Amino acid sequence: MGNIIKTIFVILVIPTLLSAIDIKHKDTTFSIGGRIQLENIFGWPEGSHSAKSIPLDSVGENGQLSMNARYSRIWVKAITPTEYGVARTLIETDFAGVKGTEVNTNSHGLRLRHAYTQVGNWTIGQTNSAFNAYVTLDILFTAIDDTFVRQPLVRYSYEGKNISYDISFEQPETTLIDSKGEIITPQDDVLPDIIARVIYYPEWGDVALSLMGRYIVQDHATLSDGTELNSKDTALGWATNFSTRVKTFGLDDIRLGIHYGVGMGRYLAYDAYAAGSISDTGEIKLQESYGANIGYRHRWNKKLRSTISFSYAGTDNNSDGMINLDKVNKNVHSSQINLLWIPIPHSLVGIEYADATRGVESGVESDIKMVNLLFRYDF
Repeated sequence: MGNIIKTIFVILVIPTLLSAIDIKHKDTTFSIGGRIQLENIFGWPEGSHSAKSIPLDSVGENGQLSMNARYSRIWVKAITPTEYGVARTLIETDFAGVKGTEVNTNSHGLRLRHAYTQVGNWTIGQTNSAFNAYVTLDILFTAIDDTFVRQPLVRYSYEGKNISYDISFEQPETTLIDSKGEIITPQDDVLPDIIARVIYYPEWGDVALSLMGRYIVQDHATLSDGTELNSKDTALGWATNFSTRVKTFGLDDIRLGIHYGVGMGRYLAYDAYAAGSISDTGEIKLQESYGANIGYRHRWNKKLRSTISFSYAGTDNNSDGMINLDKVNKNVHSSQINLLWIPIPHSLVGIEYADATRGVESGVESDIKMVNLLFRYDF
């Protein structure tokens, strides 16, 4: 049976069974590589494993099978020596942009993931935020409390023997919830989000801590009903993100993440919660948001591993006088378990089960259960 599965997997990825291609031109070495990924997701009811997308009604309650390769990706890297150190450049795209029809072509729009240059201690361009959790759960579905953000930034980094530091100036984007229960983006930001991070690498695992400061602004913002305000208001937000991995027995480990902030907003759970509320007169009131996850990863052997995990995220909405409370996300939690296998080098075959519950400000809760069978090959 194992040989049959291996044969099927090799057939699926046969176009990519090459290592990254290296090309040298003058002093620059170019590398080309990427990933082929096929997801086979069945959810009941129909929906997604997301803090803002778990359905509250019975639409699609019998479930739906969805297959996609949109998270396949391709990248080009360049390495060039300079008088200030080696310049490393990366451009990476995937196909998770605008979704096309599934009837005939299953086309998906090209999407920019990374585009940056590193020279010495500096990184300039678009890449993962320094606020992201350094240690993440080894799972297929995104953790329900994920703090993942990718955006334009300017970052200074220092690498020591067993510790590193970052100070990062990153793209601001204010999100506020209005009295109609809708999240708006005023697009009035004037200062970058400032993030400091330290990562420590002891013998027993990894530990990282990020601190963020934000300047939240609305200047004659437009509310969700089209009303343009004749006012301006500002507020200072902050947040912290802690993550760690602790080695246990053999190659096993425990992974833990904790996040808390006032005005954290879009940095938690993929924009499920706003940084604060905005009144009909334009007053900003920031709100608390928080999350945590824990997982235990066990290695059955060198090629087979499993993780069982639990994650939670929530916020304290400023909901007084707010309407449409069914639209206002309150909290969410999820439990996940998987089995991940490496049949050949650079590959992954995995199956994962997730059970998530979403609650909204009105008190209504809804549950979704999902299974993901994934095939992946990095070339």
